[in-house]
Amino acid sequence: MTRVYANWREYQEEVAAFFRRQGYTAEVEKLVEGVRAEHKIDVYVSFSQLGIESKWAVECKLWKTPVTKEKVLALKSLVEDIGADRGFIFSEKGFQSGANDAAFGTNILLISSLKDFERTALATPNKFKLVEKPGIGEDICSFFQFPLPEQPRTLLNYEDVVFVGNWHNGNIALLDPTERTIEKTIALDNYESITSLSKVREIRRYVPGKMAISGGKLFIGQIFSDFILAVDIETGAIIKRIAIAGGGEGELTSSCDGRYVYFASNKIPQFFVINSATYEHTAVPYPKGGRGVMSMLADPKDEFLYLGIQRGGNINGKTYPGGNSFLAVYDLRKRRYVRNIYLAEILNNRSDDSTPSSIIYDESANQIFVGMFQSRKGIYRIDAESHEIIENISFEPNKYNEHFPWVDPLSQVLYREFLLSINRNNRELAVIKRNSGELLKTVFLGDAPNGPNDLLVFNDEAIISYPSLNGLLFLPLQELLAPNPRMASTE
Repeated sequence: MTRVYANWREYQEEVAAFFRRQGYTAEVEKLVEGVRAEHKIDVYVSFSQLGIESKWAVECKLWKTPVTKEKVLALKSLVEDIGADRGFIFSEKGFQSGANDAAFGTNILLISSLKDFERTALATPNKFKLVEKPGIGEDICSFFQFPLPEQPRTLLNYEDVVFVGNWHNGNIALLDPTERTIEKTIALDNYESITSLSKVREIRRYVPGKMAISGGKLFIGQIFSDFILAVDIETGAIIKRIAIAGGGEGELTSSCDGRYVYFASNKIPQFFVINSATYEHTAVPYPKGGRGVMSMLADPKDEFLYLGIQRGGNINGKTYPGGNSFLAVYDLRKRRYVRNIYLAEILNNRSDDSTPSSIIYDESANQIFVGMFQSRKGIYRIDAESHEIIENISFEPNKYNEHFPWVDPLSQVLYREFLLSINRNNRELAVIKRNSGELLKTVFLGDAPNGPNDLLVFNDEAIISYPSLNGLLFLPLQELLAPNPRMASTE
């Protein structure tokens, strides 16, 4: 329910009181001398962080109409004049689209609900040091356990922070990967549930899905919910809930220029182009017959969008019984599909039930790698210009993979001349020569149900999520790739 404020002065005082509760100094209607003029600021916030003095200029607009572009530009000018670190505008009536555009890519944050901002900002400001637990995987691995049964799954690196999507408690942890410290967490939205056996009412949090950074904001798909969340990175506050047809289960990626977020739904056969400043979005249908998605990527030139579609593909117009997975290539400039690359394996006149689980772009060689879920094909290497398959990099099941003929390469990253792959069913990290497809070595990551899930590289370290072990593995890549590393080579 929207809070009703008696007048603009009460609104201003409430905004100041919020910042004071966070331990900041907040002064109302403070006169601040700038380079060009003196300014009266609705709420002037100051604090010290890491020994550095910071200051924010906050405007409070209890208007009957949305705030205009001109007010955003005026605050931007004021912030520059007084040398503030950032500016805020609070408006319960929201903002015109021009105002959102004007704030895009700047240090101005627009807040359309003080109540929502207060509920989510700085949710867990206390740091938490991860606990190292030895004996997981090869000797070269360092394993750090998360607090409680968080089940870290998805990973995203932005500047010096790793965002970790935790399933059990429905939150995003902001991790300092150098210190192995959780700096704070962002709690996702709650929902009501009735347990199946005891019929007891419970309040739970939505599970975080995929994440993307665009326009300086973190976008999160909430599985089982109706929304994608936009989060202000500095404060950890949810600043927008974007209602999406089919809900928040699916794939997220961003354009390289930071102006758009792309969301591919796993519930309905559409993807969405979302303006990261205004949150306006348009839907684009999947190719005819396509449904289900597990991966998506925009190329470095923002020319093509690649979608890993689970079902509905065909070869020369022929569809086989089974899944018929394919990679759809959408031209973002022409706004149409230009190619569907059939990826399923045909056995006994039937398609397998594979899904493209990951897509990465190798700009140096103008090629694409597509990891395949439930497929003996392993990883496809595809020419990014002709969109023709060059080869597939296949893997054999090892002794830890007793039930499947495939290894499920769920996540890949490029590191120097190598392709690194998390092969879930084999419980391993595979090191591959990116241009020849030669498998050089593997690293055992520890045995537990479901295996490792996601992978990224930070400062010459591979960071790997392992949900069922409730933690992250850290592998020093320079040591891993040395001539005589402390690890076993490929069997």
